[in-house]
Amino acid sequence: MSLKTRISVVALAIASSTAVAADFDDVMVVTGDRFESSAEYQLAVVNVIDRAEIDQISPKSVTELLQTVPGVSVQSNGGAGTQSSISIRGTGSTHALVLVDGVRISSATLGSVSFSSLSPEQIERIEIVKGPRAAVWGSDAIGGVVQIFTRKLDQGDWYAAAEVGSDSYLRTSAGIGIGNSSLTINRETSDGYDVKDDSESDDDGYERLSVALRGDQAINDQFSLSWVGQLNDGDYDYDNVYSDWMTGELIQGHNESEYKNHMWNLAGQYQTELWTSRLEVAQARDFNEQVINGNKSLGTNIYETRRDQISWSNQVNLAQLTLNGGVDWYNESVKGDYAVDERDVWGVFGLARYDVGAWLLEAAIRYDDVEKIDSEVTYNSSIAYRFDDQWRLTGSYGTGFRAPSFNDLYWPFSGNPDLVSENSDNYELGLHYGGNNVAGYISVFYNQIEDMIAWAPDASGNWLPANINEAEILGAELFVEFSTYGFNHKVAYTYLDAEDSKANEELIGRSEHEFDYSVGYNWDKFDVLLSYHLQGESYNGYDEYLDTYHDVDLSVGYAFANNWEVRAKFDNLLDEEIISKADYFEPGTQWFVSLTYKGF
Repeated sequence: MSLKTRISVVALAIASSTAVAADFDDVMVVTGDRFESSAEYQLAVVNVIDRAEIDQISPKSVTELLQTVPGVSVQSNGGAGTQSSISIRGTGSTHALVLVDGVRISSATLGSVSFSSLSPEQIERIEIVKGPRAAVWGSDAIGGVVQIFTRKLDQGDWYAAAEVGSDSYLRTSAGIGIGNSSLTINRETSDGYDVKDDSESDDDGYERLSVALRGDQAINDQFSLSWVGQLNDGDYDYDNVYSDWMTGELIQGHNESEYKNHMWNLAGQYQTELWTSRLEVAQARDFNEQVINGNKSLGTNIYETRRDQISWSNQVNLAQLTLNGGVDWYNESVKGDYAVDERDVWGVFGLARYDVGAWLLEAAIRYDDVEKIDSEVTYNSSIAYRFDDQWRLTGSYGTGFRAPSFNDLYWPFSGNPDLVSENSDNYELGLHYGGNNVAGYISVFYNQIEDMIAWAPDASGNWLPANINEAEILGAELFVEFSTYGFNHKVAYTYLDAEDSKANEELIGRSEHEFDYSVGYNWDKFDVLLSYHLQGESYNGYDEYLDTYHDVDLSVGYAFANNWEVRAKFDNLLDEEIISKADYFEPGTQWFVSLTYKGF
């Protein structure tokens, strides 16, 4: 089907609907340009998952939530609590910038994010911005930006919850609003299951303890303070894939990964009718220790990142013109036997948005200086034409980059200090509809990534990371939300043609087709959510493919008394064999039952 035909079909479906749906323009977002504004003025595609959706989905991991977003796919080393990664529109796991309340949380050694330490119970909402936003946020924002906001409770509000389920799963959580602050705590344990049946035969469980604090205080009409902090402590078991170098036999035993992470952010904001200025001081620590055979003396890998961050952002509103700009600095330091164990990163950015008649224009530019690597200039330009209050056509072009990680550059005996940053060029065309009856969009995008880092032999035959790969990604994304007779429907489809240009083969782990459908219904004290996810086959290298799978989940809630709710959640109702990453099995059918009291 041609692109023109696809757009016409979507337009026909939208125009003929008489259902009632939420108006997307009422949604306020922050991540697109760093300041709160209506989704109506965001020229990038933005998806939002709010607290009400999180409660109804009842997820066991952040990646389970992100899997529901069009264009976002997940690869997992097992079930909840284990290591997992995301891909936005076919880009790599290190091409998504992940923030928690404005703070970078990725590992500077591995370059990726440990989602396993984050608890969905302590999240207020998640914003996902698609496409390159390096001109606003800097390194890593090639495929998009994911920002997680800590849960907020009003003064006097409180809740307590308990949940049990498959594999001896147990969760207890509570939260309270005290003055201008919110305090939440969550603890989870599970015996797990065997995630790799071709190696060790033990169950791979996990435990997670999370504490979060969020608050704000108005000093006067113009000046306010805000603060947020998180502590995450836990571990998860994994099956070893390495053999004894002398005997060749697989090393058996209790292998686990332990983590102790924290982040905090203190911010002051000055706001007048025309000017808003915000200064943030933050820190994030990512500590991970992998233990082999349950004995630290037999073998331990320690990965630790500390990132100190300062950001100064400003916004000026001049009638039809909005100007944003600011300065970022962060210092990344790592522990280990690295030739270089820290670096400074400076960034200066500016953004202008002009709203005139039916036209909406936006341009952004940023300069980044990454110590001991190179400097990068990235930019975005977008233009939108509003046919009326409901229809909008948007075109955009943007660049992005990802600085090499410390492991890429300085890992003992195998790092390559001559690496340069990966770079991308992205083109996108989108048609958006935001009426009162139904809402949705269709977006077509093309992304070219150069100087991608991969292992390759040098002139001496030694294998080192090198800037040798290129990727071309052509894709389309469709999302429609509407209601019929009280049933709320969401339909999403993503098409990807992701190719390794140098090898002339498909990129590993990318599905050509991905489809999601969910339907929810509220009746009196009951609510029901049925969701379906189809993941098409994906290339696994050496002419092998991971099979297509279908995942059906069901969540049923019942408010049986004032402030009390019981909820049952069933995952993988069809008991499908789900493999999103080679050799790692996700669980079969699972059940969970929770009891929650909300004092608000």
